[in-house]
Amino acid sequence: MTIEQLRCILKRLQRPSVLLSLVSQFVSIMIMFGFNINENMIMAAATIVCSMLATLGIVSNPDTQKNGFGDDILVCSKSGEMEPHVMVAGQMVCKNCGAAYAGGVDNDSGAAPA
Repeated sequence: MTIEQLRCILKRLQRPSVLLSLVSQFVSIMIMFGFNINENMIMAAATIVCSMLATLGIVSNPDTQKNGFGDDILVCSKSGEMEPHVMVAGQMVCKNCGAAYAGGVDNDSGAAPA
């Protein structure tokens, strides 16, 4: 396993959906081997833990430039409103209209980006 493969795996583990899928598979394996466990209770606990981690910004969408609450919500250069932005070909673009991010005020610091 190369360093890049390991980085890719670790990046995927930052997504709550991947963590919940792993817990689900683990529960399925435990039931298959005859362990008597309450799968609904375990999945509910895992969902709560992932929700708390996402709220704290520990796990989130790792494809964004900022982690945690308000990932990449920037001022749209076309509408002037706070809109979610995504990275496309190395440039931030508005998720709703596709306009390239031209700078302005971001939602975390309230200041113009450097």
